[in-house]
Amino acid sequence: MGNIVLLDDLTINKIAAGEVIERPANVVKELVENSIDAGATKIVVEVKNGGKTLVKIVDNGKGISANDIPLSLERHATSKIRRIEDLEHTYSMGFRGEALASIASISELTMLTRTAEENGTKIIAEAGEIIKVDEIGLPVGTTIMVKKLFFNTPVRYKFLKNDATEFRYIKEWVQKTALVNSNIAFKLINDGKIVFQTNGNGNIRDIIYLLYGKEIEKNLLEVNYENEGIKVTGVIGNTTIARDNRKSQILYLNKRNIKNQILTNSADQAFKGATGIGKYGFFILNLEMPANYYDVNVHPTKMEVRFNDEDKLYKVFYHAIKSAMLNSEFLDNNEKEQKKENYIENELEFLTNKFQNEAPAELINRENKREIEYKYIGILFRTFIVIEIGNDMFFIDQHAGHERILYEQIKENYKNHIQNNSQLMLIPEVFNLSHKEIEFVKENIELFRNTGFDIELFGEDSVKISGIPDIEYKVNKNRMFLDVLDEMITTERTAIKDVEERFIATVACKAAVKANMDLTRQEVDNLIQRLLKLKNPFTCPHGRPTTIKFSKDELFKNLK
Repeated sequence: MGNIVLLDDLTINKIAAGEVIERPANVVKELVENSIDAGATKIVVEVKNGGKTLVKIVDNGKGISANDIPLSLERHATSKIRRIEDLEHTYSMGFRGEALASIASISELTMLTRTAEENGTKIIAEAGEIIKVDEIGLPVGTTIMVKKLFFNTPVRYKFLKNDATEFRYIKEWVQKTALVNSNIAFKLINDGKIVFQTNGNGNIRDIIYLLYGKEIEKNLLEVNYENEGIKVTGVIGNTTIARDNRKSQILYLNKRNIKNQILTNSADQAFKGATGIGKYGFFILNLEMPANYYDVNVHPTKMEVRFNDEDKLYKVFYHAIKSAMLNSEFLDNNEKEQKKENYIENELEFLTNKFQNEAPAELINRENKREIEYKYIGILFRTFIVIEIGNDMFFIDQHAGHERILYEQIKENYKNHIQNNSQLMLIPEVFNLSHKEIEFVKENIELFRNTGFDIELFGEDSVKISGIPDIEYKVNKNRMFLDVLDEMITTERTAIKDVEERFIATVACKAAVKANMDLTRQEVDNLIQRLLKLKNPFTCPHGRPTTIKFSKDELFKNLK
């Protein structure tokens, strides 16, 4: 007798369930996605014991026809596609026809469903076998109850976490799904208690307020960008709510939660210089595009996606985030809007290292001839410049503001390979360095030179500094090189673009005026004019706000 045999349908379904259904959260996902595909505007998710003993989904969708109910529990039976070509055009959440069959094969499943044209039907199945079918009266929609999950696969049941952990997986998925389906009213019930509920009014900010709180909701920027057949909508956080991790970065493709490294990298580059080094921007974004632009049929979870044109995707996503950031105007300056797209393109070229410009003969002059009109109030605590513009009062951190100015200046000089941007020292300084320091200098000597350091190796473990970046304010020339080197060694990164970005930000920080440093009235005006003409004057490169704004109405309200 041979060793190879055909598996029976029950075993095949159990194996398929292992790929699709690993835990109760997967049951919730598959059933709720079916509800969404059915056009439901109200979905109730109820679970007990972390979904181990009960997962119940109630929706008001279009229901399932009585003739289709037995087929719905068969593998590869689906209403979503008919032939292979449909995979390139389907926008539904599920399409493989495996979910219900897989769930039914490892549980006790009860389904109650009714379409608008028929009476209701109740079906009970156990381990994939239909054991009872009844005609009953009920409203249009579908209710599915899944009990005793993994009752016939004890090994899989043993690997489930405790009830609280399993429920956390369920809650996280339902909340993410509610965020991108703000037009659907969701209710999540755990062990008889309502945990989460939305009203389906179509306003994502209401859901964000519910999930993240007022502080997050009030610091959001709307994103609505479309180009080359790709539309990006949702919200991003301003610089004040950047985080140390990616937990607040949620990405969707045609309302399906996905993970994609190309898009993550694009977002990182778009936020760079605004959120601060080591911080990650907040975003909840959905990409809409034709189904033939991508392939989600890579893995049963549909979290992995392959895109046909990753370069186009990268650029569109970058533009979407950057445009939203620049739309949050510091001042009502129409000239900024005209130059915004050029700024984004130049920034994108720098970050992706695709520019091939010849070095110009002199420094780039970024100055806008138009003067910003403001009323100078004074300097508070020898740190905050106070000005009045229209009905708004601004407190400008002189260090953070100057740091942003220098960052933009040094970065543009570096981008264009400008060499004559050094301020010569009266007496060159020789520095003896440690092995780690001298190795860093050797590996990055062009980086030092292109940002304004006149530097050369001087023996085995020494360097000679004849000039530092040309900064108009007073800085400690002898300390600047060591301060920059020490910062880079302490926070060294491996990726070359990260090194460049961090280095430029560090040079700007060390060269900028400090708190408690006295500035003349002319120096203050120069700093204000240069800062307010930047496309992104809101934060220093490390993410600290450069300004705080109070409106006249806010002041009167708080003082009443």
